[in-house]
Formats: sequence, C-alpha cells, structure tokens
Amino acid sequence: MDTMDDTAMQERYRALLLAARNLFSLTSLDDLVENILKYSCVMMQAEACSMYLPDRIRRELIIYSARGKDDAINAFRIPWDKGIAGTVYQQRKFLRIDDAQNDPRLLRTADQKTGFVTRGMLCAPLVDKDDCFGVLQALNPIDRPLFTQHDQDIFEGLTNIVTGALVRFDREQKITLEGKLAREMSLAMEIQKSYLPPEELILPRAEMRVRYRPARTIGGDFYSAFALPDDRLLAALGDVSGKGIPAALTTAQISTEMQALSPLAKVGLAEYVNVLNDALCQRLAAGRFAATTFLLYDPNREIMEIICAGQFAPWRWHNDSWEPVAVPAALALGIFPGHQFVATEVPCKPGEKWLLFSDGINEGRNPEGEDYGTERLRKSLQSGHASEVLNHAWSSWEHFVDREHQHDDACLALVLLKPPATQDMISSAQNCKKARNFIEEWSITAGFPDLVRGQIVLAADEAVTNIIRHTYASAPDKPIILSAEVTDGYLHLRLRDYGPHVDPEKLKGRQLEDIRPGGLGLHLLQSVFTTVEHLPLPDGNEWHLAKPLA
Repeated sequence: MDTMDDTAMQERYRALLLAARNLFSLTSLDDLVENILKYSCVMMQAEACSMYLPDRIRRELIIYSARGKDDAINAFRIPWDKGIAGTVYQQRKFLRIDDAQNDPRLLRTADQKTGFVTRGMLCAPLVDKDDCFGVLQALNPIDRPLFTQHDQDIFEGLTNIVTGALVRFDREQKITLEGKLAREMSLAMEIQKSYLPPEELILPRAEMRVRYRPARTIGGDFYSAFALPDDRLLAALGDVSGKGIPAALTTAQISTEMQALSPLAKVGLAEYVNVLNDALCQRLAAGRFAATTFLLYDPNREIMEIICAGQFAPWRWHNDSWEPVAVPAALALGIFPGHQFVATEVPCKPGEKWLLFSDGINEGRNPEGEDYGTERLRKSLQSGHASEVLNHAWSSWEHFVDREHQHDDACLALVLLKPPATQDMISSAQNCKKARNFIEEWSITAGFPDLVRGQIVLAADEAVTNIIRHTYASAPDKPIILSAEVTDGYLHLRLRDYGPHVDPEKLKGRQLEDIRPGGLGLHLLQSVFTTVEHLPLPDGNEWHLAKPLA
C-alpha cells in the first residue's frame, strides 16, 4: 500500500472515531443526519452516501443524501418496499452491489432527480433488536473500481455507530415527548378538576360524597352536586363519549352548563334536564353525548326525583338492604334537541342512602379479565355511616381491578338523606313519639343496625321521659329541644330543657340489686352510650349522649 493509501486509510479511521465521539452528542435530527452523511462520505471514500429513515404512518422511506463532505443534504420520499433500499429495509439484510445499473431492483427516481449515476453500492439496515431505524448506503467508491472487503468492514463499524446514535436519539425524543405530554395532561387535569365540585358536599339535609379515578390522567366521567333553596340537593353522575382530552373538554362544557342552569331545578327536575339537553345539543361537538343520572332531593316533601338519561338507575339503602330503583330509561343528553325527559318521583325518608355509579365500576376488570359486576358491588355495600359505606365499596373495587390496565373511568357517589338537625317539642307524654322518631331517624343516618337502633331509641326515650317527669315534674307545655349530629366517628345527641338544675346526687341512680320500679334510667343510658354527660346551664340543663359509629 503506497503512502497516499496510508494517508487515506488514516483519514477514514479518524472519521470513524470522530463519528463515534460526536454523533451521540447531537440533539436535533437535522444535525444528526447531516453529520452521519458527511462522516460516511469520508469514511467510505465514496462519491455519495444516503440514509433512508422510515415514515411508519405513510409507509415511506425518507431519503437523505449528500455528495461528498461539503454537499448539501437533499431529501425526498419513496415507498418503503421499493428499490434496493426498500428490499434491505424489509428483509433487514446487508447488500453489496457492484453493477447497480443492471440490477432490476434499482429505483432510478433518485438518480433522475439528482443527475447522479449509481454504479456500485454498499447498503445496510440500521437494526436494533426487532426494530429497524432505517437504511444506510455508500455509493460509488472513489479511486477504486469496486467496494472491497475492507470497505465492508469499515461500513459495518459505521452502521453500528449510526444505529446506536439513532437509538439514543429515538429514546431521548420519546422521553422528551412523554414529558411534554405529561405536562400537558397535568395541565388538562387541573383544568378538568377546576370544573368538578369538591368530592364532599355537606348540606343541612343531605350529603354527597364521591370517589373518582380516570382510566388516564384525565377522564370522561363527571359528577355534580348543587345546593338549592329550601335545603334541596341536585346531584348528577355522568359519562361522556370518548376518552382523553376531548372527553375532558366535554365534561368541562357539561359541568359549566349544569351549574349555570341549576336555578331552573326549582321548577322541577324534568324542566331542568330538558333545558340542559337543548343547550348541550347546540354546544357539544358532533357525535358527543353524555349519559347521566340525575337526582333532585326535596326533604320538605320527602321526594326524590330521578331521571336516568342513558346511565344506570340509582341504588338505595332502604329497609336495611341495597336495591336498584325502578326508573324508566331515557336517551343520553346531547343527542336530540327538543326531547322531553320525564322525572320519576320516589317517596324517601331521612336516613336513606342513595348510590350512583358509572360503568367503569361494574365493568372494571381484574388481571384475569373478570368483570367486577353488580353482585360484587352489592356485597361491598355494607351498612354503616355513609362515609364508611363509600370507603368500603371503593376499597373493594380498587383491590379487585387491574390498576395498571384500567380500561375505563370509574366514579362512585353516595348521597345521604339527613333528618333536621334539631327537633322542638313540648313536654307531654303524647310528644314522646316525636322524640322517638327523631332519634330513630338519626340512628338510621348514623348507620347503626336494627337492634342497636332499638337500644338507642329506648335509652334516649328514657332520658326524654325523665325530663318530663322529674325535671318538669310533669308540668305541661314546657320546651324541650333535641339536637343531633354525626361527627368525629360518633353519633351525638343533646337534650335541652329549661327546668331547675338537677341534683347531681340523684343522677347516680340506684344499684341494680335494688329491685323496685324506677331509678334505673341512668344505668340504661350508660349501657347504651359511651358518653352520658349532664351539663348545668344558667337557664336549665343539657344532656349529652354519644355513641361511636359501628
């Protein structure tokens, strides 16, 4: 080998080392392609080099080519199964061609566009495991008739470096894209959450609690709860068509319309839903709709109005069991303007619990592909206070489903109907029934089972009777105020009178061994309630009775 050959060979190896060092630091595809082609021309001592990168959507190969190290990069496209490059890309096999002009696979489009005549070539796939990132070609060796075995060895080293650079660039692009999408989704989630109400709405006569988990960062399920005049509650749970950002934007539209139109619910649920449907038919994009179940609770009439617009009927805890409420099915919202929805009125009582759920609950699947189903949902709904019932049901669902592959948004909402917080009465034996009803409604609201409810009513009735008989000495028309609340895991009852102060010694009661009528009321109270306190007030007495929730 002469001196010129040694110098040329050293230049080629130097270019290979520079390529290995520099290609892994480039951050744009244009820079990467430009440097690959220019290093390739030097390394391969070739008249031109080309790189073909796949466009998998259009099923094409994008051709980037350069003549010599100082030529501009030209780019155009060919079908990814045509020509020699298409053959190498599809078969993922190296080709050396010494007489390209007589090879039937040669696609002459590139030569015609550039005026370049291809005589010989080395063509190699850029493969990493099962993925092909493209094809690299060296065209027409300089100062030698054919590419040699030594050229092939250098070309193999070059393709390994180029493949590594493309793999690194592809991974960094995916990481960058995933980060961008994560930021966009996080922002979309914040926007969507800003349109949804808090997951707990506590009103004087009703409460609504929600558990919600989208299948993706953002979802298409939504819920609403609005306080209306006269202690009424308007509640809804729905599921819009589609997923992702379009579905999230639709939920934002619906939530805005529902809130803006909520004053119309004072007329009735049907009137409200009819106007809402017409508004959504005008505003929602074509093909968008919302399957929604609505509840309108009026505690003064003890009536629940219900409309199931393409969504599941509600369930309610009634007579110590959970059962679906029979409600006619109706069209989802946003499909037909002018459609007349009809509300079903169901009598209801304080202490009842009502459940709404989306299809992501019953259709949630475990890793074996089994659906959660309505029977598992029913079994998860225990008796107890509303918050504990909801927490247990949600926990049961979460432990069942495959959280890594959740296929649909899931939403579960529980509405609790509450009695009035206070009950005023006048001291008389006939009014004790009013006190018993008040105490029973609150023991149901607190979620105590039937036997315990009976004990609470019996013990509290004894306290009311003692106020009438002893504090007021059976004097008629004396005021008694009962109040109740569930807080901090306890049912709290308070009995307020305006009689003379009670002698603390008399509050101790008799010993159980002293068998004779009367005097055992305090023992009964202490056996039922964990807290039995007498609080003397400037103008009377207050009894505080507390019992932990089941």
